[in-house]
Amino acid sequence: MERNMSSKILLKSLIVNLFLTIVKFIGSVLGNSKTLISDAVHSFSDMSTDIIGLIGDKLSSKKPDKEHPYGHGRIEYLTSIIMSFFIIWLGLSIMVTSFNGKIKVPNKSALVVIGITIVIKFILSTYLLKKGKEMGSNIVLANGVESRYDMYNSILGFVFILISFLGSDNKYFKYADIIGSVVIAFMSIKVGIEILLKNVSSILGEVETDNNKINSVKEIIKSNLYKIRRVTLIKYGHYYDAIIDLILKNNININEVYKLEQSIKKELKRSDMSIRYVTVNFKPKNK
Repeated sequence: MERNMSSKILLKSLIVNLFLTIVKFIGSVLGNSKTLISDAVHSFSDMSTDIIGLIGDKLSSKKPDKEHPYGHGRIEYLTSIIMSFFIIWLGLSIMVTSFNGKIKVPNKSALVVIGITIVIKFILSTYLLKKGKEMGSNIVLANGVESRYDMYNSILGFVFILISFLGSDNKYFKYADIIGSVVIAFMSIKVGIEILLKNVSSILGEVETDNNKINSVKEIIKSNLYKIRRVTLIKYGHYYDAIIDLILKNNININEVYKLEQSIKKELKRSDMSIRYVTVNFKPKNK
C-alpha cells in the first residue's frame, strides 16, 4: 500500500517537472534567455530523479529469480548512471552554446515564466517534503530536497535574467544572462557527476554507512540471549540485504537457534527499514 502511494506521489512529481521543463524551454525561446535554457536542463535533472525513483519502486516489487536471488534493485543504479551521462552532456552542450550567437537581452516573458516556475516548485517541494515525512519514505523525501534545490537554482536564474533585463544599456550587465546560463549549466553538470559517482559506487556493492540506520537495526533485534557483534546492510536499490553477526551468551540447542533466527528475520522484514533479505550468523560463547 505504501509502495503504491509513493509511486503515485513520484508520478505526480514527474508530471509537474515535465511540465516545468517544457515551459522553461518554450519560455527561453520567447524570452530570449539562455539562462532559462540552462534552468530547463536543471529541471530535467530533477525530473530524472522521479524517473529513477519510479523505476526503483517498480523493480523492488519484482520477484527474485534463479539468476538474481537478491532481486533486481541494482538496475536502478544502471538507469541512474545512463541518466547522469545525459545530464552531463546536456550541461556541457548548453555551456558551449551559451557563448555562440548574438547577445540578446531577455524580455519580460522570461521573467514571468521563471517567476511562475519558482512558485510551482515551492508548492511541489513543500508537498513532497510533507508527504515524505508523513510516510517515512526516504525516496519521496529525497525528491522533495531535489525539488527545493531546483527552486533555489531558478531563483538564481531569475536574478541573472533580471540584471540583464534592467541593465540592457550597460555594457557589462547585458552579459548577465550568458553568465547565468554558464553558472546554472555548471551546476547541472555537477549534479550529473554526483549522480554518476554515487551510483558507480553503489553498483560495485556499497554498504550502508549511516550509523543511525545501523543502530536502528540493533535496537530492533536486541536481546538478552546474545551479543550483537556486527550489522552489515548491503544496498540493493531501495532495499537492503542485512547480514547479522551474533555471539550467543548461553549454550542453546539447534532448535532454539533456529527459532531465534526466524524471529530476527521476521522482526527486521516487517520493520520500516526496507530490509528484504536477512542472513543471521551465530557464534557460540567463548569461541
